[in-house]
Amino acid sequence: MADPYLQSDGATLTNKLGIVGNPQLLTEVEADYALSREAEIRRTGYPDKQGVDLLKAIHQHLYQDVYEWAGEFRQVNLSKQAFAQSDDATTFSPPSRLALELGLLFERLAAQDNLKNLSPALFVERLTPHFVTLNHIHPFREGNGRTQTLFWRKIARDAGHELSFSVVSRERMIAVSIAGELGNTTSVAHMLSDAIDPARRTALHRAITFLENARKKGSPVDWQERFIATTAPGQAYEGQLIGKSGQEFLFASSDGLYVGWTKDLPQHGKDLAPGSFITFDASWSPSGDQPREQTLSPSTDVHRNRQSLPTRHPTRDWPEPD
Repeated sequence: MADPYLQSDGATLTNKLGIVGNPQLLTEVEADYALSREAEIRRTGYPDKQGVDLLKAIHQHLYQDVYEWAGEFRQVNLSKQAFAQSDDATTFSPPSRLALELGLLFERLAAQDNLKNLSPALFVERLTPHFVTLNHIHPFREGNGRTQTLFWRKIARDAGHELSFSVVSRERMIAVSIAGELGNTTSVAHMLSDAIDPARRTALHRAITFLENARKKGSPVDWQERFIATTAPGQAYEGQLIGKSGQEFLFASSDGLYVGWTKDLPQHGKDLAPGSFITFDASWSPSGDQPREQTLSPSTDVHRNRQSLPTRHPTRDWPEPD
């Protein structure tokens, strides 16, 4: 069955902007419009709705300039290739089950009082399966990622937490979403912990600022195209040191960029210079949080056939903390 949302080229979504036969251009322009509409939500507040109605209202607001069907559930089956040069694909919920599965999801959330009155760690633990479920349902033909992250940000804020996905790269979101589909919910929980914990967010933000500045100076590393995370207690790591800043250090592993804590390094990394090979077990956390189970390495079924991260550091300058 042909996809009625697509133009005759089979790749470009039918849109309100007059873009024909150019999916890349549509993707870029769509992102600009959605980002502007997202800024409106952040500035003026969310639509006064709950549950499924809120989810639809967020999508409608974000994509009203681009698609006639903004805010409407898709009417076609949807799947996405899981990995480059792979026949594996993630198949999302069929259209006939969208309303039912979303209804069950929001019933479970309501039964848990929308995750209110929980510590950050317990909030992440309870949110993780809901995050995986909503991603698997994938109710819209396009724009699910931005809609879902805004929705969960609202749930978190109403529960007294700040959940910021600004430190989550596109590559990490893709990899973690795939991991969730494969049953690796600890990778999802790790990402959510990085998004909710102020110390982890700040450390990632410093690393991202450093990478963006290095890119302006000619570095080929685009942080959005790299898996970048904080280290998780209980996990073994190895890689090449990029630099240190106060209690933090940045290093490149074969499967991503990581921000670690110098207390995990011998002599707190005192004698280590950029470019040094390091190997260590992460045990320290800036907030003292310990995972309930070992966080799996992102190389476990996540980065299979995905682009490997170059281990050469982009620059030897590592900014001091603000």
